[in-house]
Amino acid sequence: MRVAMLSGPDGPGWPDAWQRAAATVADVVELAVVGSLSALPLPGLPFAGRDPRWPRRYEIEAAHRERSRPAAGSTGQRSTAGRVEAVLRFAGAEGGAIDVLHAHTPGAVGQLPWLSKAAGIPYVLSEHDRRWLGHPSRPLPGLLDRRRAARLYREAAAVLPVSDALLARIGELGLPGRHLLVPHPVDADALPDVPARVRISQDPVRIVAAGPLVGNEGWDVLVDAFAEALDQDARLRLRIIGDGPGSGAVHEHIQRSGAGGAAVLAGGLGRAEILHALAHADLFADPRHVSGFGTTALDALCCGTPVVAARTGALPELVGGDGGILVPPSDPRALARALVEAAAELPLRQPWALAARTRRHFGPQAVGARLATVYTEASGRA
Repeated sequence: MRVAMLSGPDGPGWPDAWQRAAATVADVVELAVVGSLSALPLPGLPFAGRDPRWPRRYEIEAAHRERSRPAAGSTGQRSTAGRVEAVLRFAGAEGGAIDVLHAHTPGAVGQLPWLSKAAGIPYVLSEHDRRWLGHPSRPLPGLLDRRRAARLYREAAAVLPVSDALLARIGELGLPGRHLLVPHPVDADALPDVPARVRISQDPVRIVAAGPLVGNEGWDVLVDAFAEALDQDARLRLRIIGDGPGSGAVHEHIQRSGAGGAAVLAGGLGRAEILHALAHADLFADPRHVSGFGTTALDALCCGTPVVAARTGALPELVGGDGGILVPPSDPRALARALVEAAAELPLRQPWALAARTRRHFGPQAVGARLATVYTEASGRA
C-alpha cells in the first residue's frame, strides 16, 4: 500500500504525527503545496522540489499570477492541482503507484475531486475544521462553504472526522459521504519521559496553558477563572505559553484581574519546550470556546498531566473519566471551581497510568490500525 499525504498552502500542515501513524501500515510520501520552494527543483518540474535529506517529501509551488500573490479562484486552483498531479506521476514512476491520497481540511486542495479523477487515485479526507461545531465566536460556515465541503465529501472514498463532536455535527448538517471517526494521532517520538512527581501540600500548583493569543479564544475566561480560583487556593500559579496579536490584551487582563503576581505570559516557545513545560506542569488548562480536536491537551495527557478545560472537540474522548475535569465553554466560574477541585485531587492522580493509557489509545499504532482499514477499503473501491 502506497499513500500520498497531501497538505495545502492554507492548512496547518498536519505533519509528523499523521505520517508516522500512516507509515505503520503503508509506504507514505508527503506532498506539500507551498507558497515558494525551499528545496531543489525536480528534473523537468521547475514548480516542484525535494530535499535530498527527505526524499519522501515533495514541495509543490502553488500557481501564481504575480510573484507575491497566489492565483485565486478555480483557474489558479486547477493549475495547482495540475502541478500536484504531475508530482504524483513522478513519485509513482520513481517508487511505485500511489494507491490513496490522504488530505486534510481545512487546507485541502480545492480541486481535490478533479485531481483524484485526473490521477486515477481515490482520496480520503481528514476533517479537523472546528468551524463546523459553531460558537458565537466561530459561526458555522456559510452556504457557499457548505457546498464546497459537500463536493469534497461526496467524491471522497471516506471522510474522517477527528472527534465524535465533529462526526455528529457533519451528520446533523446532512453533509454527504461515508463518515468514519479517526482521531488525531500523537507524535509519540517527540514526547518526553513522564517525570517523577513527589508533592507536599505546600507545593505550588503549576498550571500551564498554551495556544495562539488571538481574540475570541477564551483567554479572558481563563484569566477570570484563575483569579477567582486563586482566592480559594493561594498555591495556584499560571503560565500562559503563546504569542499573537492578543498578547497585550491578555497581559492587561491579567493585571486588571489582580492575579499578576501569580500569572505570567511566557511568550511563544518551540514544540520541544512546550512539551517540557507540559510534562513538568501539574495541570493543563484549555479555555477555548470551541476546538476541533485538542492536540495540546492530548500532548499534556500523554505527559501524565491532567486537563481542566471547556467541553469541546475531542476533549470528552481524550479526558475520559480520570484525565481531568471538563466544564461548559465560556463559564469562568465553572472553570474556577474545576481548577480548585483538580488542584485538590493532585495527590490522588497517577500520572504514569494516565500517560500510558493516552499514548496507547492515540499512538501511531492505534491510529494506524484505523487508517489501514480506511486505506484498504478506499483502494478496493477504486
